[in-house]
Amino acid sequence: MRALAAAPIVALALATGTAAARPAPPGQHYGAWFDAEDRAADPTPPEFTLINYFFTRFTATNQLADPAGLRGVSLGPIGLGENVGSGVRTGEDSTTYYVEQRWIPVFAYAPHFVDGLATFRAQFEVDYTWGIAANALQHNQGGGFNADEVNLQTKNVNVTLSPTRNPYTLSVVLGTQSVYDSIDNPAITSLFSVVRSGYKLTYLGTDATGVGVYGRADWGRFKVSLLPMGAAQPNKASEGDARFSYAWLGTLDYAYEVQPGTRVGLSYWHLSDETQGRAFAYEGLVPSGPSSGALAAYTGTAPLRIDQPVGDVHYVGLNAQHNLDFHTGRLAASGFVMLNVGSFESEKDDTQRLEKVDLMGVSANAEVVYKWGRTAGDRVKLQALWARGDDDLSDDEFKAPFTLNYYGLPGAVWFDHEMLLLFPFTSTVSNYSGAVTDISNQGYGLTTALAVGAWDIIPDRLNLKLGAGWAMANEDPPARDDGRDPGKQMGVELNAELRWHLRYLMTVGLHGGYLLKGDFYADNTQVEDDPWAAFTTFTWYAF
Repeated sequence: MRALAAAPIVALALATGTAAARPAPPGQHYGAWFDAEDRAADPTPPEFTLINYFFTRFTATNQLADPAGLRGVSLGPIGLGENVGSGVRTGEDSTTYYVEQRWIPVFAYAPHFVDGLATFRAQFEVDYTWGIAANALQHNQGGGFNADEVNLQTKNVNVTLSPTRNPYTLSVVLGTQSVYDSIDNPAITSLFSVVRSGYKLTYLGTDATGVGVYGRADWGRFKVSLLPMGAAQPNKASEGDARFSYAWLGTLDYAYEVQPGTRVGLSYWHLSDETQGRAFAYEGLVPSGPSSGALAAYTGTAPLRIDQPVGDVHYVGLNAQHNLDFHTGRLAASGFVMLNVGSFESEKDDTQRLEKVDLMGVSANAEVVYKWGRTAGDRVKLQALWARGDDDLSDDEFKAPFTLNYYGLPGAVWFDHEMLLLFPFTSTVSNYSGAVTDISNQGYGLTTALAVGAWDIIPDRLNLKLGAGWAMANEDPPARDDGRDPGKQMGVELNAELRWHLRYLMTVGLHGGYLLKGDFYADNTQVEDDPWAAFTTFTWYAF
């Protein structure tokens, strides 16, 4: 009888399949279960979204720069000399104060009728320093009395196509977009993850126009991109040839997830430049390419002694990361090795400089982070970076890393160092200067060790961070005019930062750093005193 009575129940269960097998809601956790299971009240996904980034920084420092050439933008290494780059110098008469402000809106539009196939994104930027310029037309201006400035810089305008209707599995991005040396799509990946993965923006970190393809599958992640970085008409005046010549970069990256949170990646990039040094990083003022001395002064690279260069560079890289978000344990790690080889030849007849320069650069990075407390803000971090240097910058072989700082203003911005002076403080608007601004370190190479200790005094609300960093050049810089030889030591930085998270993604910060300059700056009249700086910041990401 019991078997007969149970038969209709069994038949009903078989007929309804998985619906009958659904477990009953848990008793004491019914509220959480209901919130997770019931989707009836969910709103329709919006067609239009806005991400709003607002940032302002007050700076007091003895690093005095003259950004006249770039109208308010100060870039480049400390102590290069007067009228070189931004001419950053330090001394008793160099103390200055200024306030910078930045607004970046990111608009996204995905109409329902395209059914998840496409998303349009646009990102703009408005930067200025308080008190500078009004009633005019120029980027990085408009903080003066009256303001009324047309100051709108285009960062991103693109369309993302998602053939699978899932942007994580496949995305094709067409147009002006953020391009980084990470394999992850920056449009749908947190910037905090991007800057810690891949090559950490030491080789590529900026905006560019082109096409990028991002994808994920069971067999790994991949990224393919093609980016025209510059265009020129080098033979138009001399030969009446109006054809365009391009500098372009193609990238191919692959990563395999060994286990959740742990992955290993491989990269091959190809850079080709046919512009003969006639393309511009800053239109009409600062040429781009390996021979641009003007650009090198702003980005910290070493210009090659060659006229009208054309050539190719090949990049081969290996990177790895483990548990960067502390989801699988208390220990996180990451690192990379990047090799670049190639050559440039001069297109100038009867050149008085080198006819050809060969490239052979390499760099390596390693980072370990330990979460010692309750939150991700309770951490200790050690990081080291090494970049090969060139012992003779005048010969026909360049041995230091060849980054995309040779084509951008800047084209690569290492964000993961957490220093304020030894390397540029990355929370900035128009002033991006430090002892080292490119990992080639003006061609002399770099060895650096960095240490950070942080504590969430109030969990997820108030964080204190202490940092220290040391850096040296791997090759001797040339003798000065008086015949004295500077040393290799860049210096030692000590810094402290206190951040108060007022609300979600709304933060006020106090930051201060002091750089004990090394003998690299011996007898350098542009670096009379140890650099120091104090900052207050307000940051708000609004969704």
